[in-house]
Amino acid sequence: MNAGILLVAVTCLGIVMVAMSLLAGVCELLRRLGQRRPDVAAADGGSSGGVDPHLVVLLTAAASEALGAPVAVHKVHVHTGGDRWSRAGRMDIMDSHRIGPRR
Repeated sequence: MNAGILLVAVTCLGIVMVAMSLLAGVCELLRRLGQRRPDVAAADGGSSGGVDPHLVVLLTAAASEALGAPVAVHKVHVHTGGDRWSRAGRMDIMDSHRIGPRR
């Protein structure tokens, strides 16, 4: 009887360990996929701190269209931190301080 219980316990422990190893592997894979690619991170697109000049033109056109007035973009800063919840909170605060009609 003791041998049967020991066999069941060892089998269950083995199954749990295999499952934990698989979960650790999936977490590591997701972490690596979430990192920036070296070729994208090393690309230097111009004078706006490594931002593609076409992106600056697109941002300028979008801001001009949204505001209904000419806009000049002087500096573009790309935030690459992993604190997405903090960034979303800051965006909510900035949105609450918006002057003018909400879209």
